[in-house]
Amino acid sequence: MYGPEAKADKMVENIKNMRFLHEQVLQLEMLPCPYHRYYYMTDAMIQEELEEVNTVGSRGQVVKQLEESLFELYRNPTLDYKPKELEKRGGAHYSDAACEIINSIYNDKGTRMVVSTRNNGAISDLPPESAIEITSMITSHGAEPLHFGSFPSAQRGLLQVMKAMEELTIEAAVTGDYATALQAFTMNPLVQSGDTAKALLDELLEAHRAYLPQFHQ
Repeated sequence: MYGPEAKADKMVENIKNMRFLHEQVLQLEMLPCPYHRYYYMTDAMIQEELEEVNTVGSRGQVVKQLEESLFELYRNPTLDYKPKELEKRGGAHYSDAACEIINSIYNDKGTRMVVSTRNNGAISDLPPESAIEITSMITSHGAEPLHFGSFPSAQRGLLQVMKAMEELTIEAAVTGDYATALQAFTMNPLVQSGDTAKALLDELLEAHRAYLPQFHQ
């Protein structure tokens, strides 16, 4: 799956099976998930996204059309089959995971599952109050994350940059502070800094003016 000719079954509906750099994966000593291609293969992902925008549309546009079709189908109370649109939407087996979480909490089963929960010291490189996605024991008390410790330099650097960007984004959303939002955009490794980050932020704030009044007081 790492070489230029490597092929595999699709793991995530909205991300094609592009290669990773073999040497980089060896250095990481961890298997990156498909979403990591946005950060480890940014140039290839951007090219792929631009091609899709000019053909089938952006992922957001595709999902919007799929959901409109699904909601129309679900208006029929006699629907007794799984719509094909669900296969294109992604998120397979989420319902199974949700039912197992409910089951494990209710019956205090202690099932090990990957969930989003409060860090509480599980990852030493992040604040205790951070939200993380990690293997946890699901008990009657909810999710109890398994202790992981600290990451090596390569993984730790990207992890902390992305978490800081998220924290700034949240602060900007709550306060409506433009400078904080600009700082968040500038920190994001997928956004070019300087004038490009500012132009992107301005365009997004204008496009979503009705939903972000705190930035237009």
